[in-house]
Amino acid sequence: MNDGVVGKLVAGGIAVAVILSLAFGFIAESITRLVCGARPEADNVFSGLWFAIAGDESAYVAPSGCTLPTWQIRFVDLSVVLIIVALAITAGVAYRRYLQSDRSFLTDLRTRPGFAESSEIKTHLSAKAVLQRAGQLRPDISRPQPTDVGWRVGRSRGTNVFVSIEDSVALEGPPRSGKGYRVLISAILDWSGPLITTSTTNDNLTATMRMRQKRGDVHVFDPQGLSGVRHPLKVSPIAGCDDPLVAMQRGAAIITGTALGASSTNAEWAQASGVVLGRLLHAAAVGNRSITDLYDWGTSPIVARKAIEVLRADGAPGWGDNLEATLAGDDKLVSSIWFGVQGAVSPLAVPKIREALMPAAGDAVFDPSEFLDDANTLYLVGSASGASAMGGFLGALLDDVVEVARSRALASPGSRLAQPLGLILDEIANMFRWGNLPRIMADGGGRGICTFVVLQALSQAETSWSRAEADTIWAAATAKVLLGGASHVNHLRDVEALLGTRQTRRTQRSWSSRESGHSTSEQHERLPLMSVDEIRRMPQTVGLLAYRNRRGVLLDLAGWDERRDARDIQTGKRDTEREQQGVFHAVRQVKADAEPSNGETVNEE
Repeated sequence: MNDGVVGKLVAGGIAVAVILSLAFGFIAESITRLVCGARPEADNVFSGLWFAIAGDESAYVAPSGCTLPTWQIRFVDLSVVLIIVALAITAGVAYRRYLQSDRSFLTDLRTRPGFAESSEIKTHLSAKAVLQRAGQLRPDISRPQPTDVGWRVGRSRGTNVFVSIEDSVALEGPPRSGKGYRVLISAILDWSGPLITTSTTNDNLTATMRMRQKRGDVHVFDPQGLSGVRHPLKVSPIAGCDDPLVAMQRGAAIITGTALGASSTNAEWAQASGVVLGRLLHAAAVGNRSITDLYDWGTSPIVARKAIEVLRADGAPGWGDNLEATLAGDDKLVSSIWFGVQGAVSPLAVPKIREALMPAAGDAVFDPSEFLDDANTLYLVGSASGASAMGGFLGALLDDVVEVARSRALASPGSRLAQPLGLILDEIANMFRWGNLPRIMADGGGRGICTFVVLQALSQAETSWSRAEADTIWAAATAKVLLGGASHVNHLRDVEALLGTRQTRRTQRSWSSRESGHSTSEQHERLPLMSVDEIRRMPQTVGLLAYRNRRGVLLDLAGWDERRDARDIQTGKRDTEREQQGVFHAVRQVKADAEPSNGETVNEE
């Protein structure tokens, strides 16, 4: 063994022996003084250690007239040793657990070079940064707040992090990762203009509806009756279709939101079905027909011939002849086209859904233009299991508002809405395929149509849109927020590359048995800022922000119940929940009354 190493070990051993001897000597002297009233005299500096080990009374000279309290001293020495060992083991176990904890993991991340520093965040992502363009983005507000011109996505290095409403935002997080609790509910509450938000659950609606009512009118379009809202919005898909352009756009939107529209291999049939459905919608509008007539026409090409005369009498020129030519075509061709049309109108067979699409005379009429005039809110609610059937009608309503917003923006100064429209699209891939999403993500921010799309994984987008469209959605999101828990390795590798690398320095020491001394070498290497496994391991209180050409930002995410207005939110949430419970109870009671009791028999004649 190297002589230098031996010397260090000897020096270390002597130091430990001296410290222990001093400690044990102090114990021996203290106990002896307590028992005998005087201190003993140590034979040498190591008397305390030797007495603790061997119990040799010659290590000390007892005070005159008193016997050295040997067993008492050794008992205390042993107790101290056991306590020290126990504390050392406990500290070792605690430190080992700390090294494996989220706290240690986050401490390591925050100290890594490569993440955005405090100065960079304040310059480009702070409240002050987003307010610099408030005059162009929100000319309607004299004293804008940061939330009027930016999405707040968390905190980093003690600063609230905002991205501009010009930026399209993509939030990616697996189920139960805290997307709504930590990000979306606050985004809904903070938006100061007209807002459309989608969801497959009631969580976001329940927490935000009462607070949004303080800003403007709130509409809930819930054809399946999932929200428990007492007076949900009723919207007729026929309304406005007397305009041929609206009829064509709506027919295409409804088909796009169905299973046929989501199929990349049947695009030509989806397009043909959309054209036919647009003809039928136009016929129903100009002929003052009901949703029942639309359903009957859509379910059978034979019955749909009745729409030909309506179109010839009151419809757009040539539309009746075009529909007749389609119906007179090859039976296989007609059958393929009608497969899409029939699938689109099939939800109308359900009385509850048909009722939601048939506004009564006294019902409020939803006007997209009036909706855009103030800080109004539209909730689109549907379940993951049944929304595929209703997706076409949900998508058509979303399309109507967005198209009106685009037209208004093009007619406004700077081709931008004075009061931006917010789209917070939670679980949209589970609800319906909105064909305009890639386009709106790419150019909507410049028109004042601000998109915040939420995905469980990028692969989820590929199931609703094509691979190219999903890539467009991801690439067009100039602000990407990622939460932990994802497991798609290939996508996580892309995120790893997106975050960049960091430079590390590693010191190596080596000893030689042939030569005295040791050699030291330094190695510089570049490692990923975060590895795939580290991105997956992020706890729920942490997120990642990849923003434009800035360095990655490590976000601290807090729940909505830590907001300053949390008490008001909680009060509104309780009021909404009571209303929902009352509505659901009434629905169950109606069903119970409609069913025969156990003792009744139903007579059939």
